[in-house]
Amino acid sequence: MDVVKDIKIAFILGTAIMLFLVFGLLFLVLFYQNHFMKMKRNEANLLLKTALESEKNERERIAIDLHDGVQGDLNALKFTLAGLETGVLDEKFKAHIQLLQNTLQQTTENVRVISQKLMPPLLDQKGLRPALEVYFEFLQTHSDAKLDLKGDLDNFELSSHEKYALFRLIQELIQNMFKHGQVSMVQLMIESQTKELQIKITDNGIPFDFFSTFEANHSGGLQNIMSRIKSIGATMKQLSDDKSNTYIIQLKRK
Repeated sequence: MDVVKDIKIAFILGTAIMLFLVFGLLFLVLFYQNHFMKMKRNEANLLLKTALESEKNERERIAIDLHDGVQGDLNALKFTLAGLETGVLDEKFKAHIQLLQNTLQQTTENVRVISQKLMPPLLDQKGLRPALEVYFEFLQTHSDAKLDLKGDLDNFELSSHEKYALFRLIQELIQNMFKHGQVSMVQLMIESQTKELQIKITDNGIPFDFFSTFEANHSGGLQNIMSRIKSIGATMKQLSDDKSNTYIIQLKRK
C-alpha cells in the first residue's frame, strides 16, 4: 500500500512540476513576445518620427532656398527692368517691359506663397496659433468660404515637432474639406489646459466618414493625417450628421 501511495504522490508531484514548467514556459514565451512587439512598436514610432522630422527639415530647406535664392533673383530682375524702363522712349518696347515686370511680380508672389505653404515662418517664431491665423487669412482671400478661428494655446506648451505635426494635419483636414465637402464654413476651436489640448474643426459640408474611408483605402492624404496624429501620441475622433463634419484632436500630458 505504501508503494502505491508513494507512486501516487510521485505522480502528483511530477504532474505539478510539469504543469509548472509548462505554464512557466508559456509565461516566458508571452513575456518575450510582448517585449518583442513593444520593441517593434517603438522602432516603428521612431522611424515614423524620423521620417516626419526629415520631411520638416526638407520643407524648411526648400522654403529657404525659394525665399533667399529664387525670390532674390526675381527681385534683382525686377530692379534691372525698372532701370531699363527709365531710359526707354519707344512706347511699344516700354509696354513689353511693363508686361515683364507684372509677370515677375506675380511670379514673386507665387514663390512667396509656395514658400509659406512649405514651412510657415511664424510656426517656430511665434507658435501654432499665429501660423494658423495667417493660413486662415490666406484661405479667406482665396475662397468664398467663411473661416473662424477661436481659442488659444496659452496653457499648453508644444514642442517644435508637435507644432509642425498639428499644423500639417489641420491643413490637410481643411484641404480635404474644401476638395471633397463643398464647404462654405469652417470653424476651428482651440481649448487648452496644462495637461490637455483639444482642437475641434467643424465644417458645413457633405458628410464624410474619415475612418471608414481610411480603412477601405489608405490614400496618401488620409495616411499623412493618421501618421502625424500617431507621431505625437494624439487621438482623433469624428462626429458627423447630415449637414456637417466635426473632427476632435486631443493631446494629453501625463
